[in-house]
Amino acid sequence: MTGRSAVTHIRATLERHGLTQPQWWALNYVADRPGGVTVDEVVEYHSGFVDTDDALRPDVVALVATGLLDETDGALTVTPAGRKRREETWPDIRAALARIRDGVTDEEFITTIRTLQRMIDNIGDPAWHA
Repeated sequence: MTGRSAVTHIRATLERHGLTQPQWWALNYVADRPGGVTVDEVVEYHSGFVDTDDALRPDVVALVATGLLDETDGALTVTPAGRKRREETWPDIRAALARIRDGVTDEEFITTIRTLQRMIDNIGDPAWHA
């Protein structure tokens, strides 16, 4: 339930900026690779996240359709509008994450993530947490 509550909080924050969480992942991934990447590279990188699989592809296509990403000759890059949306969204995301982590030390957070990842590894699931 904790994970669902945190994700719901983050998704509500992103929704105020007209983005879904998968779109946010894709926008940031492409923005951090200024040389451009393919849709397949975006999908492959995120394949370790739970519930993304190939479902991320339509979110990338939607970012292109809304003008936040550009796709030229198969290479995705962030448009000026995409950069602006990302810059406008980050402060609210940071605030949402700070609210989730309020009263939780870095050590406690890291221990929690490592513990959850170990549990995922124990059952042989390919999901991962960065």
